[in-house]
Amino acid sequence: MKKIALLSIIILNVISMQAQTNVSGGIYQNATWSLAGSPYIVNGSIVVFPGVTLNIQPGVEIRINNQTSSNIYIETRGIINCVGTDALPIKISAMYDTTSTVAWQGFVCTSSQGGVLNADRVEISNAYFPFSYESIPATLSYTNSKFIRCFQAVTVGTNLNLSGCEFIDNEVGVYGWSNFEIDNCLFKENTTALYVWATALTMTNSNLIDNQVGLSFNSISLGSVSISDCQFSNNLLALNYPNNGLVENCVFTNNGTAIQAAYYCEILNNEFFYNDLAIQASVDAEIHDNLINNNLGGIVIEYVTSVQDSPEIYNNEICSNINFAVNNNTNMNYSLLSNCFCDLDSTGIEAMIIDGYDDIIKGLINYQIYDSSCTNLLGTVIKYGAGAGINENALELKFENPVANGFLVFTDESIDAIEIQDLSGKTYYFSSAGSGKFDIAILPAGFYILSSANGISIKKGLVKG
Repeated sequence: MKKIALLSIIILNVISMQAQTNVSGGIYQNATWSLAGSPYIVNGSIVVFPGVTLNIQPGVEIRINNQTSSNIYIETRGIINCVGTDALPIKISAMYDTTSTVAWQGFVCTSSQGGVLNADRVEISNAYFPFSYESIPATLSYTNSKFIRCFQAVTVGTNLNLSGCEFIDNEVGVYGWSNFEIDNCLFKENTTALYVWATALTMTNSNLIDNQVGLSFNSISLGSVSISDCQFSNNLLALNYPNNGLVENCVFTNNGTAIQAAYYCEILNNEFFYNDLAIQASVDAEIHDNLINNNLGGIVIEYVTSVQDSPEIYNNEICSNINFAVNNNTNMNYSLLSNCFCDLDSTGIEAMIIDGYDDIIKGLINYQIYDSSCTNLLGTVIKYGAGAGINENALELKFENPVANGFLVFTDESIDAIEIQDLSGKTYYFSSAGSGKFDIAILPAGFYILSSANGISIKKGLVKG
C-alpha cells in the first residue's frame, strides 16, 4: 500500500510539472499558448517579433515571476491575440507581492513596428499599465473583463466601450481623453475609479463603491454627459464636476461628498441619503425632483459670482438633514420655492437654512412650507423680492431679524400701531409701548409678515425667535 501511495504522489508531481510552461525571451515564429500548457510562468520579458503571431487560448493562466524584478513586460511588435470567453477568461497576475499595483509592467504594443494587441475577456492584475499602446487604437473595447490592483488599468485617447467590466483596488481605473460608453460595470476600492477629460460620456447601470474618488471630470465636456441608473456608495468623493449633461435616476449613499461642483448640469430624480454633503450646486446647475434626506448637509450653493449664472433648485424633497438643508454660500438671493422641507413649522425650516439671517455676507433664501406629504402648500416665506420689502415712498422702517418678545422698530417717524400676520393669514394687532417697541410675546416662534404700520401697508418678513 505504501508503494502504491508513493507511486500516486510521483504521478501527480509529474502531471503537475507537465501542466506548467516556463517562458521568456523572444518569440520568432507563430506560437500558441494553449490551455493544456497552462499555467505559463513568465520568468523574464517576452517580445513577439514583427510578422509573428502569438495566440493565447481562452482559459489560459499567465503568472509573472516577479520575484527578482518588477520590470517584466510582454511586448508585441507582431500580433498578440489575448481574447478569452465569458466562461474561460484569460487570467494574468503576478506570482509574488500580489497586493502591488506595479509588480510587473504589463503588455506593450509597439505599433511603430507593426505591433497589434487584441485583448478582451481577461482578468489582469498587478500591472503598471495592463495594456499599453504606443499609438492607442481608435476604439478600445472591453467586455466582461477584470482589472485588479493595477496602477492605471485602462488608458484611452479616443473611444472607450466598457460592458460588464470590474475595476477593483486600482490606483486609477480609467484615465484619459475619450468618448466613453460604460454599461453595467463595477468600480470598487480604487483610489480614483475614473479620471477623465470627456468629449462625451454615457454611463448606465454601473456601481461605484468604496472608492476614494468615484468619477471625476477634469474639465468641461465638449459634447454631453449622461449618467443614469447608477449607484454611488461609500466613496469619499462620488461624482466630481459633472457638467454639460444629466445625472438622473441614481442613488448616492454614505459618501463624503456625493456631487461636487455641479456645473451646467441637470440633476434629476436621484436619491441622496446619509452623505456628508449631498450636492454642491454651482454655475447654471438645475437640481430638481430629487430626494435629499438624512444627510449631514443637503445642498450648498457655491462658486457662483453672478445672478444670471445661478443654479435652479426646485421640486426637491430636502428633509431630516443634520447640519443644514440649504447653505447659501454666496452673497446673492435665491427663491427656492416648491421645495419641501418636511417641517410644518417655519422656525424648524429656518434653523436648517443658512443664509443672510445667519451671516450678513450671505444672500437670503425664500422658501415654502408644505405638509408632511409634500403635496399641500401651507405657506410661503418671502425674505426678499415682491412681498418682502416695504413701501419706501410711504414709510422707511427697519428692524433686525430674528426678533424677540420685545420687537423694536427703527424709523424716523413715530410708530403707534402695527399689524402682523402669520402664514395662515391670521392678523395680530399691537400698540407701541413707546420708542418704537412692541410686546409680541403672544406670538409663537415662527415666520410672520409685518403687514402694516400706522395703517400703512407693509409686507416685510419677520422671524420670531
